[in-house]
Amino acid sequence: MKFGICAPYNEVAILETYPFDYLEVNVQRFLLPERPQEDFEEVWRKARTLPMPIEAANSLFPADMTLVATPTQTVDTERVERYVQTALRRAEQVGIRVIVFGSGAARACPPGYSRTDAVKQIGEHLARWSGWARDHGVQIALEPLRFEETNTLNTVAEGGELVASIADTGATLLADLYHMACNGEPPSSILPWTSLLSHVHVAEKQERAAPGRHGEDFRPYFAVLQQGGYDRRISIECNWQNFGGEVGPAIETLREQWATRAAGEKR
Repeated sequence: MKFGICAPYNEVAILETYPFDYLEVNVQRFLLPERPQEDFEEVWRKARTLPMPIEAANSLFPADMTLVATPTQTVDTERVERYVQTALRRAEQVGIRVIVFGSGAARACPPGYSRTDAVKQIGEHLARWSGWARDHGVQIALEPLRFEETNTLNTVAEGGELVASIADTGATLLADLYHMACNGEPPSSILPWTSLLSHVHVAEKQERAAPGRHGEDFRPYFAVLQQGGYDRRISIECNWQNFGGEVGPAIETLREQWATRAAGEKR
């Protein structure tokens, strides 16, 4: 299992030690899909001196890039397709293997419109993008989000059902343990969908804190992931209070809890 962190590359560069296996960056700020290639090359020139790989990226779309077309809301298909294709091309250049599709505002269903139809449109987008992604050696992972962040595809089950329906395109699923806790989803709800998982996010429910700050036990989730055979990446996506001081203990907490799994429940 690989354990990584979500953070800007320039903040990571000032760390004295690097206890994590990889870095997860922000698509909009790192891959710069709507800016010229030379702007991206300058960012990549600086970032590739880091002593660990950049293997994942999140925050795929800006809030103003709407993805659900309605009688009163349009989708700029040309902009969206150009944006995704640029992001995928640059992701391949960096070596990014997973791009997280959360983007709650972009995929939100407008008031008065059918959520079923909205989800159908999102699935069509995801299927098309996933086909493109496969050509670049990248997987796009749909991220179910807590109810406070969007009104479509909130639970792991909802995301899993959509991804399962288009799995032949290469689409994959993400489980975010923070969003699950906020939504009241039990760890067991992951199990039916583990074969679709390509990525996992984690943070403590209280304050969306780094693992270890409040002592939350993730072993019940880890036990389910291990039962389902998941062995890819887990990224800490949290609100860092003291980045340099928290990274090491947070990674150590996850490694220890992954190793001991749900031992506390068995005693």
